[in-house]
Amino acid sequence: MTNIWLASKKMVFTCLMRINLVSILCLFLVHSGSLMAQEEEIPCYTLDPVVVTGSRIPQHLSKTGRSVSIISRQEIEALPVDNIPDLLETVSGLDVRQRGAHGVQADVSVWGASYEQTLILVDGVNVSDPQTGHHNLDLPVNLNDIERIEILKGPGARVYGHNAMAGVINIITRESACGGVGGYAKYGDYDYYDIGAHGTLKAGETSNRISVSRRYSTGFLESEETDFDIKTLAYKGAIDAGDHKFQLGLGYTDKDFGAYRFYSDTFPNQRERTETLLAYSSANFKIADLGVMPEVFWRRHDDDFKIEIGGDWYRNEHRSDSYGIELNSRLKSGWGTTALGGEIAFETLESSNLGDHDRRRSGVFLEHKFYPVEWLNIGLGASAIHYSDWGWEYWPGTELNVELSDGVNWFASAGRSFRIPTYTELYYYTPANQGNPDLKPEKAWTYETGIRWHDKGLGANISAFLRDEENAIDWSRASSQDPWKALNIAEIRTRGFELGLDFYPEAFFGTRFVSAVNLGYTYLDSDRDTGGLDSKYVLDHLCHQVHGSILLEWFHGMRHSVKARHEERMAGDSHVVFDTRLAYKWQQYEIFLEATNLFDEEYVESGFAPMPGRWVMAGIRFDMDFEK
Repeated sequence: MTNIWLASKKMVFTCLMRINLVSILCLFLVHSGSLMAQEEEIPCYTLDPVVVTGSRIPQHLSKTGRSVSIISRQEIEALPVDNIPDLLETVSGLDVRQRGAHGVQADVSVWGASYEQTLILVDGVNVSDPQTGHHNLDLPVNLNDIERIEILKGPGARVYGHNAMAGVINIITRESACGGVGGYAKYGDYDYYDIGAHGTLKAGETSNRISVSRRYSTGFLESEETDFDIKTLAYKGAIDAGDHKFQLGLGYTDKDFGAYRFYSDTFPNQRERTETLLAYSSANFKIADLGVMPEVFWRRHDDDFKIEIGGDWYRNEHRSDSYGIELNSRLKSGWGTTALGGEIAFETLESSNLGDHDRRRSGVFLEHKFYPVEWLNIGLGASAIHYSDWGWEYWPGTELNVELSDGVNWFASAGRSFRIPTYTELYYYTPANQGNPDLKPEKAWTYETGIRWHDKGLGANISAFLRDEENAIDWSRASSQDPWKALNIAEIRTRGFELGLDFYPEAFFGTRFVSAVNLGYTYLDSDRDTGGLDSKYVLDHLCHQVHGSILLEWFHGMRHSVKARHEERMAGDSHVVFDTRLAYKWQQYEIFLEATNLFDEEYVESGFAPMPGRWVMAGIRFDMDFEK
């Protein structure tokens, strides 16, 4: 049986290789209508969607004065991914550093910043972890529940306050337009399986969606602990009564995994289990030109971490709670649109290692957008928040967007941002990692400018930025024999630029053989002085990053996607990784074949944990919608 399985894997890999080579060849040979006629109407690709991240005032992407990327529902369904970290790895300018496979644990940062400086939202709710940013992507959201993801590149402090220092990632979940059921099952190497199901119910103005999933593997390293078991349950309900709307979101995820070399190379044997519970409710009341949007939220996170040192296992248990209330308002007038609001929030920690702590914040924000002439949009805003441990902090910011011609816009922005230390950075202590209760908050000014062009079936962008940081926090050490210590290392000046192209040939040629081509490149550089200390995270950011993907339709129902990324770090480490997915869909059913790390690249994304080699999986999916 083993020989048959190995032979089958070899044959599958050979077929995938041939398919990809043929795909690349055909890409250069394709021309208008030359492959096959399509029975159904060519879809309209929306290149100018309305975005809600980066401002309290929603607006079309082309009118924003910031760099914003969007992962659409169509991309989520087509790409060879089954978890959020893998999905975020498709976005240029994001540095996703995974320590395991299939979303076990990952850090994400924007434009060379640290992972702690990126704010994570679910439906606009702050879900970043006060204990450590390593848990920011412990999200109780199934991939099938996501409508889209909006990524703001650059500071969002004047909108979201603390920790939105370098970027914001907002995961927007789906609402049900009709009732239905669906499910999927996937199996692959290393005893991997991924199973899930969802159900939706629509009754009048009320809609409900519930989903459940489980991902499991015995691990890709036989002699080391790289196994994982991830279970997720999510619910979203909504009442849409025209001028009034109410939402309720609930989610729970349980991750139990081997953490081989996750945080230490000196003591590689580690295990971890995390549990995350999220509950939030919001409303949107419209009274003439005034909108009022209250929101309440609660997030609980449990972390049980074990590490073997000198033959003994050390255990750290942590429980953090974040909860609060926020009130936003939005008013349209002849002077433009004004947003005004405030929040009160609390963070508590109970920990066997860090001790028991609590802190609170309260603040207000003001934002105004006005349009002096038809081709000019200007945005001004500021937030002021009081922290129980640091007092008042203020974050001003401004942006503008100029329409140079039809579909061509120039934008620019400037803003101040701030990040408070996590509890781990302040109080953590083991022989391998030591916190620092005297840490100061990080601060930065960021400046950005760029040009965005969009037309039917084609979009392009170029942007450049400069970020000046002071009191940057990182885990540092003088030599490999010393423990890592949290320090305010130095002032850092980071600069870079980004190029992007999105091309949909079917909008021009009437053929779906090549449905979409996406390319992106990001360059980053930093000036810093750390006094000769090694940096664990901050100063090992990407220098060169190239992203590319192509979506093909061989014939009606047979779709094939290939994505690739090249990443080179400041320290000189680099890798190239290809993933692919081949799927056939008929009616409500789909069968698919996936391979990640297609060419079996050996690489490390973060610290010391090796990433898995080639991983082949196959599965089936169905979605059945009922009539309204």
